[in-house]
Amino acid sequence: MITVARDEDGRVGKLVQFTTEDRLVLDGFLAGPRKSTRCIIYVHGMTGTFYGAGKTRWEVAGRTRRAGFSFFSMNTRGHAAVAFIGRKGRGRERLAAGTWVERFEDSVLDIDGAIRRLREMGFSEFILAGSSTGCQKIIYYQYKRANRAVKGLLLLAPTDDYAAQLKELGRRFDPTVRLCRRLVREGMGDEPSALVPYHFSPRRFLSVSDLRNPEARIFHYGGTMREFSTVFTPVCAVFGRREEHATMPVTEYLKILRSKKRKGGFVGVVVDGAGHSFDGRAEILGDFVLRWIKSLGNRKEPMREIVELHPKFPLALLGYS
Repeated sequence: MITVARDEDGRVGKLVQFTTEDRLVLDGFLAGPRKSTRCIIYVHGMTGTFYGAGKTRWEVAGRTRRAGFSFFSMNTRGHAAVAFIGRKGRGRERLAAGTWVERFEDSVLDIDGAIRRLREMGFSEFILAGSSTGCQKIIYYQYKRANRAVKGLLLLAPTDDYAAQLKELGRRFDPTVRLCRRLVREGMGDEPSALVPYHFSPRRFLSVSDLRNPEARIFHYGGTMREFSTVFTPVCAVFGRREEHATMPVTEYLKILRSKKRKGGFVGVVVDGAGHSFDGRAEILGDFVLRWIKSLGNRKEPMREIVELHPKFPLALLGYS
């Protein structure tokens, strides 16, 4: 289903529904020129939605659209804290979903469904952009699929959830992990619980807090980061200098990412004065992202740069004019 709509700033686009391999029906907002063949797909973070507030995604959408690309902001089955989504078929069954109960690995099916629908609409090349937990999802997608139609991966605040949980919970971390493992064994792993931080289901908490799970491992900067290091698609990773969830200086995160990127281009970006959501720096970030997207495929040697964005520094000095 396609319906003409406007985003929060009045830009005209289309509400587009797509169906996953397991027949779930999800929604997204598509903006951009009709003749475009390249589309940026934006994947939200925990409790996010395709229509979420915040300027960063819409600044990127506006700049890429004006440059001749399209932009698709999609829901995963993990949108909002708790959500109800339909399953295609007789009777249109409705299922409980949302961040509290989602299974991280199913996000591959969600991104597959979005790409399949966009292909039907005429798009042939894609940039996957993830925000917060969306970063883990797009890396995991490309790790599993190695989709050649995906030309770049944009990581907006790819923080270490495992280390953040360890720091926040302190002495309560190990007992909470043991409790959640027991609840999973007893068949209560998918039920949101007041005994679990953030009212997550036990299985959802373990997904970010147990290194047996890919979501916890992907950006565990003290580990091997196997999934990330085996993805050969060009990456642009962006942190705000004031990242609230950082457990080490963000420049150290970027140096580790660069060292783990075995093949393909890598650009690391520090946005001065910005936090996790890049509030107040959306414009300068949007400008840089557009230049990075335009640069994909234009260089013989893969980039391996770490740069800083500051309102007083012209982008020309960074080689992205």
